[in-house]
Amino acid sequence: MQVAHKNWPHVEQYLRHKSALIIPIGSTEQHGPNGLIGTDHLVAESLARKVGEENGILVAPTLAYGMSHHHLAFPGSASLSPDTLIRVIRDVVTSFARNGFSRFFFINGHGGNVSSIQAAFSDILLDHPKIRLQLASWWLLPEVTEQEKIFFGQENGHHATCGEVSVTWHLYPEDETPIKPGVAPDPETEWPVGPDRYRVLFPDGRMGSNPSLSTGEKGRVLFEIAQKALTDRLLKFLARDGSS
Repeated sequence: MQVAHKNWPHVEQYLRHKSALIIPIGSTEQHGPNGLIGTDHLVAESLARKVGEENGILVAPTLAYGMSHHHLAFPGSASLSPDTLIRVIRDVVTSFARNGFSRFFFINGHGGNVSSIQAAFSDILLDHPKIRLQLASWWLLPEVTEQEKIFFGQENGHHATCGEVSVTWHLYPEDETPIKPGVAPDPETEWPVGPDRYRVLFPDGRMGSNPSLSTGEKGRVLFEIAQKALTDRLLKFLARDGSS
């Protein structure tokens, strides 16, 4: 159910019966010394594909770059400015809306995107009141956070978490990189911080996490919980006004 793997007549046929589109969005940024740089967009994309397939909803190409300025002191990270991200989201949504899509369900994998996504939604809805927009950040779902507490206790952390490392190991076991046990520093500090300040405070990129607790099997459980929770929210979103 990926737009990128369809031709335009197929999408036109789809739009005769449905108006919903799932848009995965993430980032390209460091995730500590053993987490994948693509973690946020890879997980969002994988969840979006599964949810789309399960529910017969088309999935747009992934927005792989997000607002990650604070990670730029680590090689491999790349970021959009908040203003650019807002404009990208607006242009993507309004382009698809011109084709006939009107219900947009964003599956987000990166916390730094949230404020820009919300600002973009407000901007879009001012000029396009018939569009409906919903944001779901998979790692913030209560179903996911409860299971992470069971698996990792207080050592899940805030960035390069045990949970997200586990999910990527489930999805990409060939990329698994073990790490020695130990909880990364998580000092109380001002926020936001710039990239140089971030690297001083969090030298290896992690924030309060101990990914030595991560496993691919735990990642499988978390992924399946997230998939079910996202499906529930998608269906509730589409049922609000009888759309699909």
